[in-house]
Order: sequence, then C-alpha cells, then structure tokens
Amino acid sequence: MKIVIVSDIHGNIAALDALPERDYDALWCIGDLVDYGPRPHEVAQWIRQNAAACVRGNHDNAAGYSVDPRCSPPYKRLAAETLRYTQQLCSADDLDYLRNLPLHRELRIGSTKFYLVHATPVDPLFGYCPAEPDAWREYVKAIEADVLVVGHTHTPFLRTEGNTAILNPGSIGQPKTGRPLACYAVWQDGEILLKEFEYTIGKTIRQIREMPIVAPDQEALISVLQTGNLPE
Repeated sequence: MKIVIVSDIHGNIAALDALPERDYDALWCIGDLVDYGPRPHEVAQWIRQNAAACVRGNHDNAAGYSVDPRCSPPYKRLAAETLRYTQQLCSADDLDYLRNLPLHRELRIGSTKFYLVHATPVDPLFGYCPAEPDAWREYVKAIEADVLVVGHTHTPFLRTEGNTAILNPGSIGQPKTGRPLACYAVWQDGEILLKEFEYTIGKTIRQIREMPIVAPDQEALISVLQTGNLPE
C-alpha cells in the first residue's frame, strides 16, 4: 500500500501538477489548499478530485469562514491581501468545501493507525510546533495512533515519540527549507520517505505577477518561492 501525503499547497497548482508520484494507492492532504498562491480554485478542485482524505488548515478555515488565519508577523499582510483574492476566485462550492473539511481524520491502513491534523492534536488549526520541541511528547498522549501526520510549519521532519511516528511532509507549494523545491512524503508498507522535487517555478511566478495585489507583495511571495525562506 502506497500513500502520497501533501500539505500546504497554497494555491500553487504548478507544483501540484508536477508531483512526480503517479502509481500511489491514495493521496492525503494535510490542509492549507489556498492563500498566498495564484490558483486557489484550481487547487481546491484538484484536491477534491484526487485526495482520498483531506483536513482543514488555518487558511482553508479563513477562506471558508472569513476569519483571521492568525499568521506570524512576516506573513500577516500577505495573508490578508491574498485572502481577499482567494475568496474572489473560489466558487461558492469551493468555499463550502473548505469550511466543511474536518479538523482531523483518523484512518487505518492494515494494522497501522494514522491521525491526520494540520497543526497539532491539541490545537488543530493554529498550533505551531517545529520538529525539535519536546511538546510533541505531550501531543501524542492526546491521541491513539501509530503515525501522527501534521503540516503547518512548511518544514518536513520525521521523529518518534514513544510508539508514535510524527511526520510532517513539508509544503508542496511554499516550502521553508532554504531551497526552492516542493516537498511531500510517501508512506509505503510501513516505510516513510520525505521527498522533494523541482517544478516549473517560473509558471507560478508569472501567475503571481498577474495577481491584483501591489508589486511589493508580489515580490515578497516570489522571494519565498525562490529562496525557501521567510519574506523580506
């Protein structure tokens, strides 16, 4: 059984279309389909058609309910500007889909139990926890799972706490790895692999420059894609 896991697409359809995996049994999405990127409608449609399971991210929640996604200071302005754009481009059906995505999913493949959540089990939308903090030790106590799958930080990692593997596939649409490579993960018969790939980033850049937002915000979004770092 082969599961492809993507997260934090953020309207970057070019990266999603370039996903190199084609022979998987199922694809799971760990949230944040929209905002920042230029093609939120296309991404929402792609995930609806191709994902066997998807959970709601803070940006999906913001678009669906017209609320603050509670981003960190470097991203607050970009999030606010692109949220309006997202809501304009997404259909009413898209927004209904985003607001009704579950906050978590519990799935079983054979004897392996998975818990899918965008941020953390105790704060599904907004809890920000990178790989290192010991808080994960407490978070896994709140669930019963062999594999906890999270997103939100845009940085891939794999660590183990007790009997639970904690997997973050990183971001396919806006990675924060210091590299302009799309990130994802594969679970296959108990083995977990973190992967990344090149895509035609120029296509996304051209689409960003067509977005009706001011040029400095366009360039900040482009810088994130090109560098894999926080916006300047």
